[in-house]
Amino acid sequence: MDYFFDEFMSQVSRKLRKYLASSLEQEYPIEMLAGRLPALGVRAPRESPETAGVDGGAVTVKLSNGHHVVLARAAAVGPDFIEREFLVDIAIADSPPLLWAYLITVESLAGLKAIEKHDIKVLLADGSLYVRVTKLVRSLAISREFQSLYHAPELARALLSLSRLLTSAQRRGVRLVFVSKDSSLRLLKEHAIFEKLSEKYRDGVFARGLLWYSVLWLRKYRRELIDFYKAAQSLDRESARLVSLLLSQSITDSELLARLLPAGSYTAPMLLGCCDAHLNYRGLTAAERLSEAAAERLRDSAVFRPQGDGAAGMAEALREALEAVPKLYLLYIKLNDSDTPLLVEVPAYGSRMFDGTPAKAFCLTAGVGDVAGILAQQYRDPVHYNTWLWYAHVIASFSSRQISEYVAYIRRVAASADMDVARRVRMALGP
Repeated sequence: MDYFFDEFMSQVSRKLRKYLASSLEQEYPIEMLAGRLPALGVRAPRESPETAGVDGGAVTVKLSNGHHVVLARAAAVGPDFIEREFLVDIAIADSPPLLWAYLITVESLAGLKAIEKHDIKVLLADGSLYVRVTKLVRSLAISREFQSLYHAPELARALLSLSRLLTSAQRRGVRLVFVSKDSSLRLLKEHAIFEKLSEKYRDGVFARGLLWYSVLWLRKYRRELIDFYKAAQSLDRESARLVSLLLSQSITDSELLARLLPAGSYTAPMLLGCCDAHLNYRGLTAAERLSEAAAERLRDSAVFRPQGDGAAGMAEALREALEAVPKLYLLYIKLNDSDTPLLVEVPAYGSRMFDGTPAKAFCLTAGVGDVAGILAQQYRDPVHYNTWLWYAHVIASFSSRQISEYVAYIRRVAASADMDVARRVRMALGP
């Protein structure tokens, strides 16, 4: 029996109705950005290239002494093969970036096996390449968390594995495509708003917003935007509404494009380099400077690490890996009226992401129309948005039953050393 259902009905009826009424009155001016995000029609590909998809899962199981057993696995699935990668490790300190660093590592290694052992033309990877690279680099170079410092070698290995995947795909002529279903990026939204505001005002924060993502993360620029909003409410209502949309964290690119992008089309590709606001603000946009910052953290990490774990010789390899990471083309594709647009990223080979300058601009000559066509060809429905990524997800993701079995086995092994398993199990959310 539910003793709270009457309270639930009463409060939902009252509070949700009030919220819905107020939200209609405060509608964001999304339609004002319609002409700022050009759309291109999806065309059927000339051929159906041999394709594979890679996805993974990761969990941590806490031991009774506070340490964690990390389990990470990934599967690359193609028409006639499944390549697996499984990694088990012991983490002394818990860290939010650690779990997805392991996830990036195993997914990259499984993808490498698919590229090097099978004759595929396209490899689809679940998640965002931009988010993976920038999160890893930020955690390595500027994170203030002690846990990130301790796990610097794992973060570095994840970046090295990802760089190897990018380099191998380029060398073998495999089209590497990153696809994300539930992206929370606001890149296109912010760019369109800053572009519109820059035509009317010459404020430095608007120019900076066109170059960096996202100036909202930096207190200095956030304060300037809030001050502008206060002044514009009485002087320029239209601009004030745009800044209100800019500051709203609930409206992401996906929500914006769900209303603006027609089905069967994709946004003009945007060329992205190292436009991360935190890295640019600190002048850490070149591979050499980033590798120096990461090397310092690796040296500090070695103080707490067991000898011979391989962390000592990573600094030079990390610099080479950063130099090998290319810029990327970012676009959104909408394949169904009732579906959320997919975030799609394709490496822009022949360029360098960490070349010392930010890059964030639309590029109509990117030549990614074939990628949109391939994804449209493999689309089934909003749940099974891509055939190969769905198969990889089913194989690689941890089910609740599997987690229970793994935990039971870990408990049995740990019991031999008079140790137990805590109740806490944490899963990774893909980057």
